[in-house]
Amino acid sequence: MLEELKTRVDALYLEYVFPVLATVRIGEDPEAVAFEKTLLEAARATGVKVRRYMFPLGDVTAPEMEELLRQAGADFLLSAILLERPLPQGWDAAALDGQIPEKKRLCQPADGSAESAAALLKAVIDAAERNAK
Repeated sequence: MLEELKTRVDALYLEYVFPVLATVRIGEDPEAVAFEKTLLEAARATGVKVRRYMFPLGDVTAPEMEELLRQAGADFLLSAILLERPLPQGWDAAALDGQIPEKKRLCQPADGSAESAAALLKAVIDAAERNAK
């Protein structure tokens, strides 16, 4: 599947369309870190660019995160945004997700497999193609 995705990304690059995924992670949850590593490896293999936002627990507040997501959602260079789970205890996931435009919002897969990472990158490429039209 990654080869097919790379072919699509290469075709987009020829038209000056660059698929870019923003990942937002708060804390160092081992499963989230492992999935992010898998996702980054798949992104490198396909040519999808990744802009990473990482915050230690306690270094960012929910209102600050809402503002960051609002700004990222308005960034025309970003094709899609993944707010990684888990979120800090007590944070309203729906409120945070609501700051990301629906056309850019990605849902975190249930598992951290390479297949899930590839499916997520496919969604990023689809978004880049839609945004280019």
